[in-house]
Amino acid sequence: MEWVEKQHRKKRILASILALNLGILFLFKYLDFFIYTGRIAGTAFGIPIDLKEISLIAPLGISFYTLQTVGYLLDVSRGTCRAEKKFLNYALFAGFFPQLVQGPINRYAELSKTLYSEKEFHYEQVTFGLQRILWGLFKKLVISERMAVIVNTIYGDYVTYSGLYIAVGTVCFAFQLYTDFSGAMDIALGLSEALGIRMAENFETPFFARSISEYWRRWHITLGTWMKDYIFYPVLKSDLFVAIGDAARKKLGKKRGKKVPTYLGMAVLWFTVGMWHGCAWKYIIGSGLLHCFYIISGQMLEPAFKKLTHVFKVNTECYSFRLFQSLRTFFLVCIGFVFFRAPSAGTAVKMLRASMQINIWIFTDGSLLNLGLDAPDFTIGILALGILFLVSLLQQKFHAEGNTVRGILAQQNLPFRWIAYYGLIFSIIIFGFYGPGYDASEFIYQNF
Repeated sequence: MEWVEKQHRKKRILASILALNLGILFLFKYLDFFIYTGRIAGTAFGIPIDLKEISLIAPLGISFYTLQTVGYLLDVSRGTCRAEKKFLNYALFAGFFPQLVQGPINRYAELSKTLYSEKEFHYEQVTFGLQRILWGLFKKLVISERMAVIVNTIYGDYVTYSGLYIAVGTVCFAFQLYTDFSGAMDIALGLSEALGIRMAENFETPFFARSISEYWRRWHITLGTWMKDYIFYPVLKSDLFVAIGDAARKKLGKKRGKKVPTYLGMAVLWFTVGMWHGCAWKYIIGSGLLHCFYIISGQMLEPAFKKLTHVFKVNTECYSFRLFQSLRTFFLVCIGFVFFRAPSAGTAVKMLRASMQINIWIFTDGSLLNLGLDAPDFTIGILALGILFLVSLLQQKFHAEGNTVRGILAQQNLPFRWIAYYGLIFSIIIFGFYGPGYDASEFIYQNF
């Protein structure tokens, strides 16, 4: 009885701490959304709700360190990692400065291995870290800021810039967001690596993914694994979903019935992913439920797709087919990015409709040079994207061989290495884009 009471007490304490952590997040990020949604719903049903938004300013990165601390609490309660007895050690884990604003969302069991260990100076470790910081700055200052000019021009006046302009703006936004966020990760991980601390990777050439599921194993990796471990799997194991699964198997049969709770669990998972990005329907749809629809429909259509490839004798392992899969995935992801970047979900739908207009001549009449970048800046942006593509190809190739671009670079002769270093440094200094109102601290994901 004493053991049972002790376990109940532990659960109550855990629930209280979780409620405090998540309550603070809810207060700053989600309360206004639910007040607004409740007021709209009340009006629709003829029930006046006289509540106004409180418009609190959320601390930078609150979604990141909230998930990290919640993950730690759940890991300790499950016994998958030890509880940290020293408060300063825990504070260091929760507040380690490179991860604080934009992640990655680290796990205590992994980060603690190098966070608390005795540090020694290693030349290769420091140089690798500094190289990664430089690469992150290149992506942010040379690529992302240039793409932002085009994106802001088109999305700021989508009525004027319709048709293929919207496609151009969305593709530019895809690269803006990727180079902004992954660039921030390169800076954070490079800094921590130089200090002798290894954090979790957050990106792995996501635009080479051949399916939406694979894309999310390569994009914002730590968010995806966190959501699966602490939302998706616990939901599937809950009494409610077990009961739903039992009922579905009785009515639909074992094979079809077992998919019902899985698909419902995925809906919960992706709704949560969308809400994590922001308290607006454009995030819930564009970063959440739309991807849920992609994955579920892909699984449901997979048998028919396999039959078609068999009937038409399609070689699914050749390069051209893999390229088709990657382009198809990128196209689907870009539809979600329209919602992500647009001011609202309604505007995103209007933009998708407007994108159906045909104005292919914009690629030949010089119209693309009237989107905020002159010809030299536009050319620099294209060349920088080419460098990004080449390095990404090398990353994928060397990763498959158990190596890295930096590891291969370290094996080259000294003159070649320093040419590469100085080339990157001078590219940032000379070609780094500093537009009007530019703020070096203004990364997109720090607002989440």
